[in-house]
Amino acid sequence: MEFFLNSIFETPIIIGVLLVITILIWLKINNSNRLKTPPEVGFALPIIGHLYLKELRGRKPLFIKFTKLAEKFGPIYNVRLGSIRGVVISSSELAREIFTAKDNYVLARPKSLATGHLAYSYANLGVAPPTPYWKWLRKFTAVGFFSHRALDMAKNVPATEIKLSIRYLYDLCNDKGSARIADMQQWLLDIGLNLMMRTVVGKSTATSDDADDEEARERRKWKKMMDDTMRMLFLPVLSDSIPVLKPLDIGGVEKEMIQVKKVMDEIVEEWLKEHIQKKANGIAVDGERDFMDLLLAAVEDGDAELGGYHPHMVVKATCMSMVGAGSDTTSVVIVWALSLLLNHRAELEKVQRELDNVVGRGRRVDISDINKLDYLQAVVKETFRIRPPGALLVPREFTDDCTVGGYHIPKGTMLFINLWKLQKDPNLYPDPNVYRPARFLEPKYKDIDPRGRHFELFPFGAGRRSCPGLNLGIQNVHLILANLLHSFDISTIDNKLVDLNASPDGVITRKATPLEIRISPRLSPDLY
Repeated sequence: MEFFLNSIFETPIIIGVLLVITILIWLKINNSNRLKTPPEVGFALPIIGHLYLKELRGRKPLFIKFTKLAEKFGPIYNVRLGSIRGVVISSSELAREIFTAKDNYVLARPKSLATGHLAYSYANLGVAPPTPYWKWLRKFTAVGFFSHRALDMAKNVPATEIKLSIRYLYDLCNDKGSARIADMQQWLLDIGLNLMMRTVVGKSTATSDDADDEEARERRKWKKMMDDTMRMLFLPVLSDSIPVLKPLDIGGVEKEMIQVKKVMDEIVEEWLKEHIQKKANGIAVDGERDFMDLLLAAVEDGDAELGGYHPHMVVKATCMSMVGAGSDTTSVVIVWALSLLLNHRAELEKVQRELDNVVGRGRRVDISDINKLDYLQAVVKETFRIRPPGALLVPREFTDDCTVGGYHIPKGTMLFINLWKLQKDPNLYPDPNVYRPARFLEPKYKDIDPRGRHFELFPFGAGRRSCPGLNLGIQNVHLILANLLHSFDISTIDNKLVDLNASPDGVITRKATPLEIRISPRLSPDLY
């Protein structure tokens, strides 16, 4: 046998054949192992990446720019925003794959200048890395604050705050029977903030009639702090994409963030001290405890997984994230819902007819009515679809190499989900750019739920990193919108169409211009 093998390998022809076969096998293996990556949107330049491309220049919102690129490169593509390597996805199927089978790979949030300054060293639930601390905090908030049971226990909070806000609008109408609201978004921001403040820290930002009242001045200070914090937290910063610019602090952005952080911490520290004193005095009982009370008790019991953070920092960071995120998105969604209804008066009339049929004009809308208001729910779903509050979901980051749709995605890549494009896919929705709430009453769509279980509509994200407050957010949107449309007839100034353009700034998809409307009461005075 040894002689036979030696003879074979000493024959030049045989050696040549074996060499060729070996090379072919090596090439085949090498080609099969070569990693296939998503299409690149162009040649990436040093430092600036693809920021030089015309599609990425200008003042248009980033989701519009990404949509234009998707039309050219498909539902998944690579883009470099300066030093940031990103993958953009606008396909329901790919989103389903990521948030189910690959969710573990995208639990992290990318770091930024704003989150570094305004998120309490990443103790904030929204940006905390996926550590045992984050898992504990998410579970605690889901059970103690955002569960259906917790919302049912706190149902008097929205009822009280909405009644006060509706009364404020009614008083504006008293003199002439109607009132011109110069900025409906501001009223909605106020009511959204009031709801979250009452639920989270037991306070209200509603100001008194006396502009010199000390308590009113304090509340205005809270509101300004919240406005500044949310604006800065989602502000696009060039140095995030091009780190070499960070020392220059172009426009004084970092300096302003540091100042906002100082004011924010001073205010939240005062809230915390009040709650600690209340606990020491034994004032709070179970039925009267707000979220800060519950969280303070949990972190001081010793069983919480705090990840090295001081217990009080955890309380401050978490409560700030709840108040900010919950109030902002609620107002944005309702502004879009009103804008779309005002541009489609027949749909507005259908909603108000349903309210009159289900609720009547002899009482106010109650939380128990919402499940019976099918058309109102369809209006909210269509608003989520056509104008999602975050047209680009808050970015995530791949923590390990991953394969998505057959494409290799390397560790450290930022993930962008373009809901603006995804939820207007004609393969998902016929006539996707047409505003038609009735589609969600059709058998094919009526069971679609916006809570992250259906990948045709998931405005609050999906997977374990989805918005933990989505139940509260959806409840508040329905309640505020129903009460407003039940209580008042609304119209635009001079019956003009509402401008539906979105602002180019920030992660939240805001309306670019104020929503000016005229309102007049439609119920008897005793109901206000």
